Amino acid sequence: MLSINEVQGTALKAARGAGLPLGQAEDLSRVAAYLVGIGGDAGVVTAALQEPVTGVQASWDADGVSVSGSAAMIAPVICDAFRMGYASVTFDDLRHSSYIGAALAVAGVPLWWDGCTIGRGDSEILPAKPGPVTVPQPDWDIWLALASRTYVPETETSRRDGAGAGLTDND
Repeated sequence: MLSINEVQGTALKAARGAGLPLGQAEDLSRVAAYLVGIGGDAGVVTAALQEPVTGVQASWDADGVSVSGSAAMIAPVICDAFRMGYASVTFDDLRHSSYIGAALAVAGVPLWWDGCTIGRGDSEILPAKPGPVTVPQPDWDIWLALASRTYVPETETSRRDGAGAGLTDND
């Protein structure tokens, strides 16, 4: 059993280890906590973490927004489009729908779906439970492996220069 904070913290480190910029990594960690908190599929987050980080291609016009790119990179753009008052957003990969739906729920945006087009809806957003929660072991192992990419290598030099707890750890 894990706490929501542990899930969110590990997901943040995993996202940074996967190469996501800090803002998108923070967004991914909130999506991970939300999905796990509602009993959703943690594999959605794992898939987003394993997807190559790409730039976002966006087309903004009066009728709506069209975006393409990796799920973790386009979800904040889609959330921003709705915050700016756009009525609909179209994205190019249906595999991203669960991740984007969770990102919009975290942002407080109810939605409706029509394939790869989403719009602001009037449905109620499912609240996440505070914990304890579980993440399937295969997903958790991938998250931990990605998070480990952010750790300072254990060497005599790093210890001498202050890494680790040292002889005493009283904080």
